[in-house]
Amino acid sequence: MNKFELTGTDTFVYNETLPCGLNVYLVMCPNKKNYFMSYFTNFGSVNVEFIPEGEKKYIEVPYGIAHFLEHKMFEQENGDAPFDFYSKSGTGCNASTGFNATRYIVYGTNNLQENLDYLIKYINSPYFTDENVEKEKGIIAEEINMYDDNPEWILTREVEKATFKVHPIRHDIAGDVNTIDKITKEHLYKCYNTFYQPSNMGLVVGGNFDSKEVMDIIKNHPLLKDKKPGQLPKVKDIKEPLEVTTKLVEIPCHNIANPKAGFSIKLSLKEVKDIYDYNLYVGMILNIIFGTSSVFREKMMASNLLSSLIFERMLVDDYLVITFWIESINPKELIAKIIEEFNNYKITKEEVERCKKVWISSEVVMTDNVELIVDNLINDIIEYKKVIFDKIPTIRKMNLEKLNKIKEQLSFDNSSTVILLPE
Repeated sequence: MNKFELTGTDTFVYNETLPCGLNVYLVMCPNKKNYFMSYFTNFGSVNVEFIPEGEKKYIEVPYGIAHFLEHKMFEQENGDAPFDFYSKSGTGCNASTGFNATRYIVYGTNNLQENLDYLIKYINSPYFTDENVEKEKGIIAEEINMYDDNPEWILTREVEKATFKVHPIRHDIAGDVNTIDKITKEHLYKCYNTFYQPSNMGLVVGGNFDSKEVMDIIKNHPLLKDKKPGQLPKVKDIKEPLEVTTKLVEIPCHNIANPKAGFSIKLSLKEVKDIYDYNLYVGMILNIIFGTSSVFREKMMASNLLSSLIFERMLVDDYLVITFWIESINPKELIAKIIEEFNNYKITKEEVERCKKVWISSEVVMTDNVELIVDNLINDIIEYKKVIFDKIPTIRKMNLEKLNKIKEQLSFDNSSTVILLPE
């Protein structure tokens, strides 16, 4: 096993790639009584055109199939249910599907080895039949319909449609009632055999345990030991243009009191050499200008123009998307002020140093939470194809000169705005 330190903390990580191709990370958290483990695959809602394992031609599967497959992994041929197995020992389990990955998690305070063994077992034992697939369609349809009247969900979907022209992220992670109705057990097995093979997956276990004992359980598990490393899935390239789809969309919404808006900026990463470093600087710029303690936020709140403001960054293939989620009596005016503030704001060295201290403190505090460490490690693997072990030293090296260069290159011109208006 290779041993790494999360630099600047007391947390160590052991890493080994098994002969079958599975990448395993063990996060050592001394003095912790709980553990958190996540078995994940690089298969999300956008992976709908690919060459199936053992075939030569691309196929297209229905939208929502990654989420559908996640649901079906909790049904075993012998009738056992993972939720029932884990609840017997007071252990929690769950799963989630994103646009680029699916994760299965287990967390608890006891029976780590037994629960790890079962996690590997059920993820490597798919069971799909015509009957259980048809039954699941009704369950997922109800889940989809639950969100139809949710303003935040509507806004998120419409912002992604206004930002992206052809990328599958335009479609809901769960699909819609029409797309899931087309899913068959043959679709599920093709997706499973292609994306749920060890070379395309990872397993991360965090907690206070004997690293050799836990690694031996994984390496010698009968469902992994004799597996051969497969080829990484061949997914069809998406030719997403830089320009947003629509500059402005206004939608009437019957169950909101004040207008809500999503203001999304689409930035190309094709000329960026270090995406993690670039993303970090963009995050610092946004935090200094628009963060919770910013002068801008205080002024907007005092003028009653701002009720709520949240911003986030999302990496989607060759693009970084910045989105401001807004609640305001006049979203257009507020967005105009956001653009004006960004263009005119002069960041100082003191603000950079202050932000660096806050971020470094957050990284250190995070190591006290097993779940956060595991989640962040997996996020690194999914977004950057590697674990970023030197986050604290990287933050320490950040400086005003480089920040200003990046800020000068940033433009909010390639943007879209979606506004939900009260009916």
